[in-house]
Amino acid sequence: MTAQHLLQPFFVRNTATVTVPGATADTTLPRGPRPKRDKAPTKLERLEKLRERILTLGQDLLAEGFGAQLPPPGPIRLTAEAIRDPKTGGWIGHVEEPLGTYIQRVSIVGNFSQRPPFDHIVDPIYRRLIRDFMAGAVMPEAKVAVLSSTGSEHKVAALDAPNIRCSMIDGLQRLYCYCLALLLVLRRQHLVQEGVIPADAWNYFAESVQSTGEPRQGTAALLQRLIRYEVFSEIDLSGLLHYMVTFNTGQRRMSLAVQREIMRQPLIEELEKQAQIPVWHAMYTLPNLPRPKDQFDAKDLVLAAEAFLTHNAHVSAAEEAERFLDEDHYYLEDIGEIQDVVTVLQYLATQMQPRLLQVYAADPTRRFILSGGGTFVISLAAACGYVRWRNNMKMLEGALDKLLVLLHRPVEDPLHLDAYQLTVTRITFARGKNMRRLVYDTFLRFFSGVTSELEWEDTVGQILGD
Repeated sequence: MTAQHLLQPFFVRNTATVTVPGATADTTLPRGPRPKRDKAPTKLERLEKLRERILTLGQDLLAEGFGAQLPPPGPIRLTAEAIRDPKTGGWIGHVEEPLGTYIQRVSIVGNFSQRPPFDHIVDPIYRRLIRDFMAGAVMPEAKVAVLSSTGSEHKVAALDAPNIRCSMIDGLQRLYCYCLALLLVLRRQHLVQEGVIPADAWNYFAESVQSTGEPRQGTAALLQRLIRYEVFSEIDLSGLLHYMVTFNTGQRRMSLAVQREIMRQPLIEELEKQAQIPVWHAMYTLPNLPRPKDQFDAKDLVLAAEAFLTHNAHVSAAEEAERFLDEDHYYLEDIGEIQDVVTVLQYLATQMQPRLLQVYAADPTRRFILSGGGTFVISLAAACGYVRWRNNMKMLEGALDKLLVLLHRPVEDPLHLDAYQLTVTRITFARGKNMRRLVYDTFLRFFSGVTSELEWEDTVGQILGD
């Protein structure tokens, strides 16, 4: 074997002469196993890739030289005089502006609040909408709320006011489709290769995409298309939710979890920023994406806050949503109340939860009993609220310190969660109500000094009349 032969690439040296129909006798194919094809992404992986592309679409288009079609949005200009809505006290006007302005003004970022986007690229109705939009069809008006970026509870007095943000009331799915149309026209079949859309989706759109011309030409034309929408101003979060529920009644119902996140957005922002609580948002998440167990669900934090303020372990999600829609209901008017809620939930999430992760590291059922949400965190928050209401915040802080001391004892099960799980099995009627009462009463007895431990068996005996 010559040195020259050794220097040849392996795939050249390791070949055999194979006769292929329609080819010359010199045609050679490499020996050895065939290269493996890349594994196709799962639906969830594909949806996540697609969402990331849409979230960065504006920046990506600017980076690729579409600045002329993406000028920074100026003040909103109405096409006719706005009308007053006596229900909310807000104003409603009509707007027309290019898609390039629209996708910046009502960016997908932070606008998953109607309903999380689903798989438009394979849905027959939304496929047709995307295709028709690329072909020039006029789309129905969307509905957009103008809110203050300095505080979600503040009303915006004028459309040209500084520090405003736009929140989608109705039209999120159309906005997603417009962004998909831009991606299809610009990226084309490369989206299949990158695992962003399935091959059959490209086959469906290919003819429509190619009819838009060259990628840059077609993308620029789409960015200049006029989009029509109604703009709602001088409304607060209660007005925003009113419109969201009203305009989406004929579509897939907005979940109570999402409603609660919208209603309590200022509180959730405080818990994330000031208390540094890791919060999981249902309204920003793809369908069927599981929640990390060490993060607190926003909807559970909202109910825990309500349970704390009312010292009621039996707060209801449906009743809470209905109560908020009452025009006479105001939430957390007293800044002191906000601080008390933040203090207590911060303790539960940043002091108690990390200790649970350490003490019960080998048992996922127990170590996530607090962040897992539901009965435990809501009932514990209600017990804390009772101590605050019956005494004061200083007494509550002392009770929480006592609980932390309990958690730091060098024993295997400081909260007697073995006993808790056995006790729960004894509750065979009105389980939801009695489980909440079990947690509420047990912590309350401990906080008040009636017991020096968490006496689950004794509490359930009183509940069941044993």
